[in-house]
Amino acid sequence: MSFCHLFRIEINMIISSLISTYFQPSTNDKEFEKWIATALSAVLDFLENRDGFKIHSDKSPSEISKIFNSSKIPNKGESIARVLNETIENIIKNSVRVSNPYFIGHMTGATPNFLLICDIIISALNQNVVKIETALSATYVEWQTLCWLHRLIYDRSENFYSKVLQNSDTAIGNCCSGGTVGNITALVAARNKAFPNIHKKGIYLSYQKEKCKRAVVIVSERGHYSIKKACAIMGIGEENVISVPCHLFTNKINLSELKKIIKKLTVEKVKIIAIIGIAAGTETGNVDDLSSLAKICKDNNIWFHVDAAWGGALLLSKTHKKIVKGIKNADSVVIDGHKFLYLTLSHSSVLFKNKNSLDTIRHTANYIIRDGSVDLGRTTLEGSRRFDSLKLWFTLKVLGQEGYDLLIKNAIKNAFLLAKLASEHPSFEVTSQPETSIITYRYIPKELKMRMVLAKKIHVTENKKFLAELKNHSFGKKEDFIRVTKKVNSALNKINTNLQKEQRKNGKSFISRTTLQTVWKSQEIVVLRAVPFHPLTNNETLAEILREQEELGNKLFAKIRKRIMNEEAQAIRFFSDFLI
Repeated sequence: MSFCHLFRIEINMIISSLISTYFQPSTNDKEFEKWIATALSAVLDFLENRDGFKIHSDKSPSEISKIFNSSKIPNKGESIARVLNETIENIIKNSVRVSNPYFIGHMTGATPNFLLICDIIISALNQNVVKIETALSATYVEWQTLCWLHRLIYDRSENFYSKVLQNSDTAIGNCCSGGTVGNITALVAARNKAFPNIHKKGIYLSYQKEKCKRAVVIVSERGHYSIKKACAIMGIGEENVISVPCHLFTNKINLSELKKIIKKLTVEKVKIIAIIGIAAGTETGNVDDLSSLAKICKDNNIWFHVDAAWGGALLLSKTHKKIVKGIKNADSVVIDGHKFLYLTLSHSSVLFKNKNSLDTIRHTANYIIRDGSVDLGRTTLEGSRRFDSLKLWFTLKVLGQEGYDLLIKNAIKNAFLLAKLASEHPSFEVTSQPETSIITYRYIPKELKMRMVLAKKIHVTENKKFLAELKNHSFGKKEDFIRVTKKVNSALNKINTNLQKEQRKNGKSFISRTTLQTVWKSQEIVVLRAVPFHPLTNNETLAEILREQEELGNKLFAKIRKRIMNEEAQAIRFFSDFLI
C-alpha cells in the first residue's frame, strides 16, 4: 500500500471524526449534553450573580484586550472542553451584567428567561429569512408579527390585514437588525417618493430633473445619531440634517421654530424629504407632539417619519399609549424590540402606512427573491437575516398585551419615582421631564442647590427684573452673573462626569451620562441618565444608587471647592453671600 494511499485514509478518518463529532445531530450524545449543561450553568451563574460580583469586570478594558491580542488564527483545533472553559473565564466573566437591577444606565437590560429558549431555537434552525427556500414557516411568522405591529400603530380593518396576510406581493414593513437600519429604510422610501426614479437614475440626475440644488431631512436636536448616518449613506449628507431646537426640560420639538424653518426652506426652494418625530428620545425619553407634526407634514406635503425605537412599546399599554398620540398619522414608524419590548438583541421593525411605500426598493435575483415569490428579502435593505422575529412573536404569545402593559406601567413608575427622589433630595436636580422611563438629573452640592435654583430663576426672567435682581444680590452686571454661573456649571460638569466614572468603576450600579442644553446662556450641563425599566428595580434600588452618588459627589466637590473659591472672587461671593 503506497504512502499516498495511507495518507488519504488517515485524512478521511480525521474528516470522518470531525463530521461525526461536530456535524452529526444526535439526541443521545452525552458529550454534547455535557457541553450544553456546562455552558448553561456558566451563563445562569453569571446572570444570578450569587457571589455579588460587580456589574463590570474587575479587569480594565486594556487588561481584557491583552487576552485577545493574538492576530493569528489557530492552526490546530482544540477540544470543546478547553475552548468552552476559556470562553467562561475570559468572555462570560468579563461581560457586563446588563440584566442586573442596578444597571439602569442604558436601554439594554433585563429580558424574560424564556427568550433563551428562542435563541437556542433560532440558532439551531438557522433559518435565513431572506428567502422562503431557507425559511419556510419563519417567513409567515415574521409576516404575522409585522401585521401585529402595523395594527398596533395604524389599526386598519380586519379585511385589510386579511388581504395582507394572503397577498405575497404586499409589503407593509420589514423586520431588521436595529433602529438604524429601520430609519435608513424609512428615509430611503421617503427620498424615493420625493425624487421618483432616484434609486435608478441617481442623485445628480434626479436633483437636476426636480431643479433642486439641495434636499434636507428635519428632526429635533434630540434626534438619534442614526439619522445623520442614514443621510450620509443615502448621499443626502450629514450637513443637510436640519436640527430644530427643543423646549427646555420637556425636550419636545419647538413647533414655532419648525414652521419658521419650513417657511425659509420653501422660499429657498430646498426640497424637504422628511420631518422626523421623536417618540421617545434616547437621551431624555421625551416624545414630540406627533399630532401637530403630522398636521404640519400634511399641510406641506412632507413625509412624516416617527422614530419610535424606544417609545413604540407604549402602544401596548392601555394607560400610556396616549403619550404617542398621533403616531397613526405617520408615513413610517420604527420600533425596536430589543429596547422597551424587553427582547434580546437584536430585533427592530419598520412599518409603513401605505402598502406600496416599499415598492421603489423592490429587487430580485435569478437564484433567490424571484419576482412573484414570497421571499421577504425583496423589500429589505439587508440580505441574509436571522429568524429574530420569533422572539417578538413568542413573547407576545406568552405575555400578551396585558403582560406588556404591566411591565411598561412599572417602568414608567420607576422613572417618576427616581425623579421624585432626586428632586426632593438636597443634593440633586432633575434636568428633564420624565415621560417614558428615562430620566436625567445631576448632582449639586447641598450648599449650592437652592442658590442655583434661584440663579436659574433670575436668569430666565425679563431683562428689567433680571437687572433688578442682580443689584439686590451684589452682582451688578449681567455679564458678571453669567460668567459666575458658567464657572459653577463648568465645575459641576466635571464633578458629574467624574462621579459617573467612579460609580461605574465601583461596579455596584451603573448610570450613564450625557450633555444637555440648559437655560444658561451658551452653557451645557453634564447630566446623569437613568433608564430604570428593569422589572426588579424598585424604590430601595433607586435610593441606594442616589446614596452612592451623593457620597461620590460630596468627595469630589470637597476637592474642587477650595480651588474655585481661591481662583475666582465672584465665585466666592456666589458660594458665600448669595442670599436665598
